[in-house]
Amino acid sequence: MFLIAGPVHAIGEEQQPSSSAWELLRAKYYGDKPMGFVDETYMSLEVPGNTPDPAATPLTLRFADDAHRRIKRVRVFIDNNPSPLVATLDFADTPVTELNMRVRIDRFTSVRAVAETADGGLEMRSGWVKASGGCSVPPSAAAGGVLGEIRVRPAADAKSVLVGIRHPNASGFQIDPLTGDPIPAHYIAHIRINAGASVLLDAETGISLSENPALRIASDVSLPLPIAVDAVDSETQAHYTASNGSR
Repeated sequence: MFLIAGPVHAIGEEQQPSSSAWELLRAKYYGDKPMGFVDETYMSLEVPGNTPDPAATPLTLRFADDAHRRIKRVRVFIDNNPSPLVATLDFADTPVTELNMRVRIDRFTSVRAVAETADGGLEMRSGWVKASGGCSVPPSAAAGGVLGEIRVRPAADAKSVLVGIRHPNASGFQIDPLTGDPIPAHYIAHIRINAGASVLLDAETGISLSENPALRIASDVSLPLPIAVDAVDSETQAHYTASNGSR
């Protein structure tokens, strides 16, 4: 079953993109293990059926805080992107109930999230997105600033945090509009977010995250301060760090 954000439109079999890419990805990462598809109250994925911006398409994951089926890892896939695995998100003890990000979508595709629970179970949610050229969109005119600058913004109620990273997150499929030369892939490869003394999120990321990657993480409990972020550059292996507050 598929959850598609916004107005729901029936998509006939002849209009759907091929599922062969997903068949290969599923075999590589999960073999023939069964997956759950139904319980939207436990896990849901929200993406726009027609994205307003293929280079920065909003994606929202929501999770129930179920102590008996705690989610320990989520992989996000965009089947028909040049690099289909968007991110591998590892969670720790603090329950995460919502995660927002922006992704590049290259063409009409299924977007998927597969969760692995602590007891070894799998849950998958997916949605169709119509898009074109999200991985080849040139860098924005507002792409200046200090490379690796991180902003950490906890919410007033301390139950969520927004992390933004100044970085081109170049896909390797873009052309410099000034020189006409290809822009090499250059992206944030790893993001670790700590809340107090504990890991909140540990993420392996790649070229399918948007320019200037941003993650919003929410919980149904207060996140202990400080919120500390460590992001790793794919090209230089430099670590960009920032933190906000203490308690």
